[in-house]
Amino acid sequence: MKYLAKAFFFFAFPISTLTSFAQKYDTLTIKPADLRIKDLKKGKSTYIVYNKKTKESPSERITLVKINVESKTYNNKPAVVITQQWDRDTIMHSAYTILNANDFSAIEHDYYWKRLGYSVKFDFDAKKISFDTNTPDSVKSKSIEDFNESFSKYNLNWHSDLIVFSVLPYKENRVFKINFYDPGFGKAEENFYEITGTDFLANSTGEKIECWVMKLTFTSSVGYQKFWVSKKDTQVLKEEDFFNNSYRYKLKSEVSEDN
Repeated sequence: MKYLAKAFFFFAFPISTLTSFAQKYDTLTIKPADLRIKDLKKGKSTYIVYNKKTKESPSERITLVKINVESKTYNNKPAVVITQQWDRDTIMHSAYTILNANDFSAIEHDYYWKRLGYSVKFDFDAKKISFDTNTPDSVKSKSIEDFNESFSKYNLNWHSDLIVFSVLPYKENRVFKINFYDPGFGKAEENFYEITGTDFLANSTGEKIECWVMKLTFTSSVGYQKFWVSKKDTQVLKEEDFFNNSYRYKLKSEVSEDN
């Protein structure tokens, strides 16, 4: 999820992956027909995100991520709208993403990062980017170049990865080859997500939840991302990232703040 400038929380995560996975496992290059969009779970969810220097260290930079997924009609077409808000004393980040309900391709993607100090809107239908007045010229030129290039191949919205993962066709010993594009933070790029096995997570009542474990291994530096995906409903329940000799976790809350 490379790093050409990808704003992934507060760290820069390289995305390039080991292509050798494709030779050892059942590799599936994700196309629209592979996505189980009809099974997409709508509604609100909350994730707790935090960093740790080691697995035994105290949690730092604790952030609340609120996500809402809903079906809407956009320009007379069925669409999926995803809103995200990242809170840590203030709104650190927000994103508004519209996906085509038929193939999950991006229709629109808007984002704001407090640490960057500007917001940007990507209109995929009009093939146009709208920058606010604080956006540096260097960001504009690179964003336009990568945006125009993204239309050369089918890709999925990387910033909505947790939602994308919920509609993948999971299978033992499978590798998902996904062309992800995070508008404004580098070129679209193919990534290999390896199903490494099965694990169990315990909820607050002690119930064991059987999960697929999926791993993305970085090659441009030492690091990885691991995801625990419920076998029951394919929701991402846990994420563990390792980069720069430290960890970041994302845990799904059992209830949402809103009804």
